[in-house]
Formats: sequence, C-alpha cells, structure tokens
Amino acid sequence: MVKRRVSRPLGAAVLLVLALGGLAACGDDDGSAGPGGAATERTHAPQPTNPSGAACEYPAGGEAAKPADPPATTAAYSGTVDVTLKTSVGDLAATLDASTAPCTVNSFTSLASQGYFDGTSCHRLTTSGIFVLQCGDPTGSGSGGPGYTFGDELSGSETYPAGTLAMANAGPGTNGSQFFVVYADTDLPPSYTVFGSIDADSVATVAKVAKAGTDNANGDGDGAPKTKVNLEFVDVGKAGAAPSASPTATATSTEPAGACTYTSDGTGGSGSKPVDAPPADPTVKGLVKAVITTNVGRIPITLDATAAPCTVGSFVSLAEQKFYDGVPCHRLTTKGILVLQCGDPTGAGTGGPGYTFPDELTGSEKYTTGTLAMANSGPDTNGSQFFIVYGKTSLPASYTVFGTVSPAGLKVVDKVARAGVKGGGEDGAPQRAVKFTKVTVDD
Repeated sequence: MVKRRVSRPLGAAVLLVLALGGLAACGDDDGSAGPGGAATERTHAPQPTNPSGAACEYPAGGEAAKPADPPATTAAYSGTVDVTLKTSVGDLAATLDASTAPCTVNSFTSLASQGYFDGTSCHRLTTSGIFVLQCGDPTGSGSGGPGYTFGDELSGSETYPAGTLAMANAGPGTNGSQFFVVYADTDLPPSYTVFGSIDADSVATVAKVAKAGTDNANGDGDGAPKTKVNLEFVDVGKAGAAPSASPTATATSTEPAGACTYTSDGTGGSGSKPVDAPPADPTVKGLVKAVITTNVGRIPITLDATAAPCTVGSFVSLAEQKFYDGVPCHRLTTKGILVLQCGDPTGAGTGGPGYTFPDELTGSEKYTTGTLAMANSGPDTNGSQFFIVYGKTSLPASYTVFGTVSPAGLKVVDKVARAGVKGGGEDGAPQRAVKFTKVTVDD
C-alpha cells in the first residue's frame, strides 16, 4: 500500500511507507531549487474561484510542514486542468481530472498556486511490488502535510496503471499534500484517490529515475531515489473539458447551448443501424458518467455536457438507442498521433448515424492522454465516430472534446495499443480486435 505513515515493510507482498530520515526538503545543496533559486523567480497565478463548484471540506489536521492556506470549500475546477511539474530531472506533463476528483484537484492546484510544492523533494521511490515515486512532503520525511486533511474520492473500481497520479494517505479520509506517480503498472487496492495522469514522456522520465534505484544500502527497493528529484515549480495551466478521426480539418463554429442542430446526411444511417436524431434542446447537463463495455474490458468515461452539450446529447442518444452495441473500433494509430477510433457500425471509417452536427470548439483544445473527442471529415461533419487519445498527441484544435477516459479505461486502451496495428503498420485496424458490447450512461 502507499501510505504516509512511517513504517517498515512487513514483507514482499505488503509495502508500507519507509521512514526516510535526513532528506532535505528544499532541493540540492546549491540551492538551485530552493529559496532564492529558479523556483522563486517565477510567479504563480492565484487559484480561480467557482461559487458553483463541488462542495469540499478541509478540516484542520496536524501541523503544516510549510505555511499554506486551506483551499476554498467550493472546487475551482470541474473538467480537466493541465499542470506541469518542473523538476530537476525534467518536466512532467500532467492532466488533472476534476470531474472525478474535484476536491482533490482543488487542493492540489490551491497548494501549487501558493508555491507549496516549490523547492520540495520526492522522498520515496519503490522498485519492487509497487512502482511509484512519492512526492509532496516539504519535510522530506514522509510524515509532513499542509495542516489540513480531506476525504477520499473513490469509486471502488480504481486501478493504478503506469501514468496514474494518486494521493498517498495514512488511512481513509486522511489525504493532505502527498501524492504518488505510478511509473509501471501497479497492483494496489482501490484505496488511493486517482486525480489525474502524466503523459508517456513523463512516465519515461520517472522510469529512468527508478532504473537508478534507491539509496538504501540494504537494497530493499523502497527508499529515497538515488537520482534526486526536486520539484522546482508546479505550474497550473489551462482548464478545459476532457482531452479523433481523420484528424485533418480546421473547424471554427461552436453550437450554442440549448440550440442543437442535427441535419440529415441523406444516408439513413449505417447499414442496419438506423436511429432517430437527438432532440434539439439538450437534455443532458453537467458531467455525466458512462461506461463503454467491450470484449477487451470496461472503459469508464466522463462526458462534459457543459463544454459540449450537443455532442454529449448525440452520444447519449445513440447509446440509449443501442447504436453502439456490437460496433467495432476500426482504427488504431501508433505514431505521430496516438488514438483509438471507434463508433462506425460499418467498420470502414465512413459510416455514421444518418445525421451530422456542428463542432463545439473554443480554439484552445488540446488532446492530452485520456481525451475523448469527435472524429470528423471537415468542419461541422460530426456523426457517431469518436476517438480516445492514449498517448502524447499533437493535433490542431479542430476536434470537439466532449469527455475524458478514466485511468482504468486507459489501461484497456493501452493493452490494445501494445498489440499494434493489424499487418504491422502504424495506422489501421487494431491487431487486437475491439468490439463494443454496450454503452451505459448513468441516470
């Protein structure tokens, strides 16, 4: 387990936090990451306010390891937040998921905006049994926190594949400032709040640290990393909905909320999948949980009807009409762009539901790992096809983002991606065939 309490390992199967005495809290001896160094030359933007955000509680708990104000009791974010952890071993690009863990993201971004993480070190590395780098304690001992605690945000189905960002704790409801990065698939009980992910390049950066091992003389694979990792500056970037298929077009129009237009394309739908168009007035609001069940595993997703009401309305309508049942994922790309494309009953990449609808774009869309976005064949040609981004991908802001995929769902997609493209190419049908069994949307 990944905990904050100081304890010795009880055996190979159960790993608890190791006490790490004497680890400096403010970077290297040259002070480059500490007060007066690079970190203090930058400034942080204040935490935004959101009176309609999720309700959170942060009761006082213990002495603060570094001065910090508790976060606001309404969560600042409801979608995704881009964050860069600038470290002594390289930048770690993260996407935080406030749709599934709003109070955790609220705390993390609040602490980051106060410079709480700047000049601190990652105090723990594990290289056997569990594969994590643990950070966020200014004391470097594994027992420090921000002077408050907050509750877990768990579904009970959490998994911890490579790239996961999750909270360390000392038991239920004891979250503070310490968090861990998973650099290789790790088997843990669903007891640690998952609040985001890092991209593939960042996983490789942490894995390189892990390869150097720990500084423990006894070689038990649990201790301070031999390659010291200092958090020099944590930069909170843009917020958005969650993070497509023939990515080519530059779309400009955005459909206003409450006025959706679904225009017949004259085909009557794909093959044996005729459906009714969704209602013009969106019936889905806010964040909506859904699950794509496939022959290779369950893919939990969160739909963002605030950012893309007409797109989410179409997706939910198609799911309720069982349009996606039995539909394959027809395209996998493994170079340049890293996406799995689905939603065409014909499996040819040309099919749709018999209607099209406009894009819902801001012009600042990014396609980070975990993004759920619409495929298109040009501006305002959305239908039923969509894509899941499973690795670092650069695309123009031309594809409507309408949700995110959970870390557990990404683990399923990664499994498909690792098998490669049928025939050995870089763009084509996945070697490991993927077919939807059903798509269920929470009421």
